[in-house]
Amino acid sequence: MPVWLSVELVAILVVGALLLAALFLHRPRAVEAEIEVAQEREKASAERIEELKQVRQDMEEKFRLLAGDVLKEQSQTFGDASKERLEVLLGPLKQEIEQFKTDFRSDGEKRAEQRGAMEQLVGILKVETSKVRDEAGNLARALKGQAQTQGAWGEMILSTVLEKAGLREGEEFVVQESHTLESGERLRPDVVVNFPDGRKLVVDSKVSLVAFERCVNCDDEAERAAHLNEHLKSLRGHIKSLSEKDYARLYGGVNFVILFVPVEAALSLAIQNDPNIQTEAVERSVMIASPNTLMMGMRTVQNVWMREYQNRNVTKIADRAGKLYDKFVGFVEDFEKVGASLNNARNAYDDARSKLASGRGNLVGQADALKKLGAKTSKKLPEPLLALGDDGDDENNEDELGASAALAKGPRQDVPGV
Repeated sequence: MPVWLSVELVAILVVGALLLAALFLHRPRAVEAEIEVAQEREKASAERIEELKQVRQDMEEKFRLLAGDVLKEQSQTFGDASKERLEVLLGPLKQEIEQFKTDFRSDGEKRAEQRGAMEQLVGILKVETSKVRDEAGNLARALKGQAQTQGAWGEMILSTVLEKAGLREGEEFVVQESHTLESGERLRPDVVVNFPDGRKLVVDSKVSLVAFERCVNCDDEAERAAHLNEHLKSLRGHIKSLSEKDYARLYGGVNFVILFVPVEAALSLAIQNDPNIQTEAVERSVMIASPNTLMMGMRTVQNVWMREYQNRNVTKIADRAGKLYDKFVGFVEDFEKVGASLNNARNAYDDARSKLASGRGNLVGQADALKKLGAKTSKKLPEPLLALGDDGDDENNEDELGASAALAKGPRQDVPGV
């Protein structure tokens, strides 16, 4: 290797060594500077981070406050809106509840009043029921004890049935009509029913309650059968005695009598247990009747009497109808005369009104013309009447007023000799 080359190589090596030495000498300072810069940056970053944290906390606090305010405002708004909506929705329900309370309170008061009245009525009913029970007991004891009392009660029921059927005592039927036969025997039927043709029907009331009451209230079958036989025997005895009186001797035309049993159940019990009892009664010219069957028969008699009264009054009705018709004809004639008189009066009124106010030359127009000509007056005709007068005589009035005006001005100066 040439010398110069080795020298240059050495120089290069020396320079490189120097450069490396200088580099290594300055490296710690650069590193320190970089470390300081990094530390400064880290410190600045930490401070920035702290500032960001503080800003974040401030923002969070402000957001929290803002969110609270918004939420509070929204809650209040929502509450108000909800309250309004609830009032709208629940208002009718509230009114209904108030009305229900009022109605319930009023209904409670009414119920209390009604309850008081009901208690009062119940008390009265108890008293009346007690009275009715006592009276019924007294009546039952009287009817079971005395035959005369039983007969009076049966006669009362009989008269009641006849009156409800439309018959009148003393007219269509007679009570307790007494007759004495030649033999001295005295007959007095309970009721005699009159017919329009003069026939008469005898109705006699027979009450048999003692055996019937014992039969109904008895629990022992043997005793009940015994009391039933007594009841049937009593009813047959009434049939026989009524048949033997032979009322046909007194009243012709009706060859049977009616045996009235005022207790429906007593007659039903007898017929149910002995149907032949009715046949035996018919054979003796006796017809057995309960209140219901007698009512039907007497209603038929009442209809017969009604027809008879109508027939008796046919002539009177015809006479009264003729008089009514004549009176009606006279009324129609008078009514026509009134109409003609009204028409004549109307025509006369129209003629007089025409002369007064609506016809040509009417009095109203002429009177008004006199006023306009200067007649002194203190009163004035009504405007509607003046309007009618003006419409009827406008042309006459205009001519007369024109002439009056010309006379008032005097003679014309343009006419010679005038």
